[in-house]
Amino acid sequence: MSYEKKLMQMKGLVKKKIVEEKVIKEELEMALPFYVEQWKDAGLKFIKDEQGFYFVKETFYHSEHIHGNIGLNKLQQAKTFMQEVYPTHPLTIAKESPFCFYDTETTGLKGAGVLIFLNGVLKEVENGFLLTQFVLADPDHEVSFLKATDFWVNEQTLITYNGKSFDLPQLVTRWTMNRNNLPRLKQHHQIDLMHSSKRIWKGELERFKLKQVEEMKLGFIRENDIPGHLAPIIYFDAVKSGNPINLMKVLKHNEWDILSLVTLYILSVELLQEKEVVETATTYTNIGKWFRDLKTVDSSVDWFTFVVNNFSEEDASIAYYFLGLHLKRAGLYEDSVQAFRQALKEISGKYRIEVYIELAKLFEHQLKDFPKALEMTQQCIEHEAKLNMDVHSRLKRELMKREMRIIRKLNISRETAGHNKKCIKVAEKTPLFDNVML
Repeated sequence: MSYEKKLMQMKGLVKKKIVEEKVIKEELEMALPFYVEQWKDAGLKFIKDEQGFYFVKETFYHSEHIHGNIGLNKLQQAKTFMQEVYPTHPLTIAKESPFCFYDTETTGLKGAGVLIFLNGVLKEVENGFLLTQFVLADPDHEVSFLKATDFWVNEQTLITYNGKSFDLPQLVTRWTMNRNNLPRLKQHHQIDLMHSSKRIWKGELERFKLKQVEEMKLGFIRENDIPGHLAPIIYFDAVKSGNPINLMKVLKHNEWDILSLVTLYILSVELLQEKEVVETATTYTNIGKWFRDLKTVDSSVDWFTFVVNNFSEEDASIAYYFLGLHLKRAGLYEDSVQAFRQALKEISGKYRIEVYIELAKLFEHQLKDFPKALEMTQQCIEHEAKLNMDVHSRLKRELMKREMRIIRKLNISRETAGHNKKCIKVAEKTPLFDNVML
């Protein structure tokens, strides 16, 4: 046999060997985990498709289900209220948009090697809600696991807790890592309830972990809960040992997280409806500030007015300050001064500095009352010194500059007044018709 034929034969053998190895590899990849039956017995459904396999757990909740002290049946009313009253608010779910409550469990906090091993998705269905929890059976089958969600099918609103910083970036990262085998991930609208909770309860809650919000605001206390930081260890142990007992506790932890998202959304919207006083002045003032930052002026003024009408001067001091700002912007300068003076009775800290500055501006520029403008500026300088702020701070320089300017204006005003008074006296001594021939 010639050398060329032997070479061609060798190439054929090599090619045949490669094909055989590929087939063997594919067979090994699709080999079922040894723990399939154990996990199925624990309540997980095994799903196999052309790209791999994963596990699923589905849980149905009737619309009358109560989580903590809030019924899930209030969601529809909350959603409708936001769409009709505040259509552009960050908490509003657009009328045309499908939506779901979403939470993940991962094998770590950051890094390219971090995997999502549990995707929890809750959606509205007939007569209630359906929670679908997708569980990663094996890292080699991540494509099948990720594609099991419908996040690639259509755009929707994902309601999360810290999802903008964690859950969604993790999902995008994993999708990108498998982009050659997955359809394009849709661009979803997000509602992050951690952000809204901080907006509403800043100054009320010391921490904004979901567990603390549940206990303080939702009336839900977890019993026998698995701490979130143990979830990765439990997952890897379940894959290694095949024992799903603790893994099912992680699914319960995820289930509670998602149910709390529903009730937290409901409660947040109820607080925006301004029906009755159920929270502190701080909470309602925060809501007013939120609307103010959103440039929804009328709504913000309504909330600040709600606070001053329902709470003591001490509790409403910051609301008086913001009302003063609104009245000033509306050109109602005297009313603005009154609101700021009400705020000064009880307001403290850096807000007190702001009130002094606003009063000084009003007296200097709008009302031209330079003595009062100087008084407010000097009181502001004294208060700033008590707060032990940076001696060379920009604020201190601006206050000193304002003080010198007002003093200069005050001196000019006095000189002008003195000159005018002298002219009047001279005029009084001069006969009006001196040496006039009649």
